Amino acid sequence: MENKTMTSAFILIALALIIIYAGPTLLFICVGYADYMLERRRHMVALKHAVKRRSDEF
Repeated sequence: MENKTMTSAFILIALALIIIYAGPTLLFICVGYADYMLERRRHMVALKHAVKRRSDEF
């Protein structure tokens, strides 16, 4: 049973170290992706309005 506890502790420590060292990079990736999605959504809304305006002209 002690071996399983040691393995779990090692995995948790390794994950904690990865999160500590990669934290700023992960944050940068998450913020960049969120910005990309918002920009894409804004572009799609603008396209939808342009198509609606265009169809109103005809």
